[in-house]
Amino acid sequence: MTQSLLFFFLTLTLVLSPGLAAPALALRVVSLYPGHSDNVMALGGAESLVGLSENDDPDLLPNLPRFSKETGAEAILALSPDVVLMRGLTQRANPGLADVLQRAGVRVESIDPPSWDGFADYLRTLAGILGLDPESGVERLEATRAAIQEEAAARRKTAGGRAPRVFLEATARELHTCAPGSWAAHLIELAGGENAAREAEPIREGSALAPWGLERVLKLLEDGLDVYLVQQGAMNASTLEAVRARPWAGALEHTRLAAMPERLLSRPSLLGLERGGRFLMDVLYGEAAQ
Repeated sequence: MTQSLLFFFLTLTLVLSPGLAAPALALRVVSLYPGHSDNVMALGGAESLVGLSENDDPDLLPNLPRFSKETGAEAILALSPDVVLMRGLTQRANPGLADVLQRAGVRVESIDPPSWDGFADYLRTLAGILGLDPESGVERLEATRAAIQEEAAARRKTAGGRAPRVFLEATARELHTCAPGSWAAHLIELAGGENAAREAEPIREGSALAPWGLERVLKLLEDGLDVYLVQQGAMNASTLEAVRARPWAGALEHTRLAAMPERLLSRPSLLGLERGGRFLMDVLYGEAAQ
């Protein structure tokens, strides 16, 4: 048999043998919402990401291009994406983007941030889009929540058995707090805290924010509040120094003042849950820097 014929038969064997088939190429994914980016990473799809939102964490895949909500389709199409992940807010800010991308043959998935109870189904949906195991992320979610709950119970027992009472300042404007059904409210409870503003009513149905006001904050402080927690991020630019400079700050004398990044407290994210749960436990039980 000549060398050319031998090469032909070897090549044919490789092509026809199912056990030796070449692996499928990874999807090329652009994520225009930081929560989707975090969860793609957590599900094992980091290598699929080719573009991110400008609001993604700076240290997340820093070499990838970043896009604003107003970015034109041409800039995204230049990356030859297979899938673009967005949320309803992006569609409203850039109403023609999805249509142009879809006409160019790009799959567009618009998924709003999930609720606490709907997070497992969200992970399954995202894994299905990426072609990944739909249950591995859910198993990681359940294990993470169980681990946080177990550690929080141990810390609470060591601290005397009482859950610290917490008020979350979600925005300084009108002292909005977190709505009882929000991600932040659930995380506070999971980490062993008691949401002192659990009677707050969301500003509108489904909103994560709820008005509270200074008078009610002062009443909480008068009755006894363990932690005044300041959310820091796009929704709230307050610093601890700014809070201490407020005219009523004297009422915080016997209350621990602490800050926490919005991305770890309010973003529905598996990575954020893992990091945010530990961060929040340190805040609640006095081990975090203030």
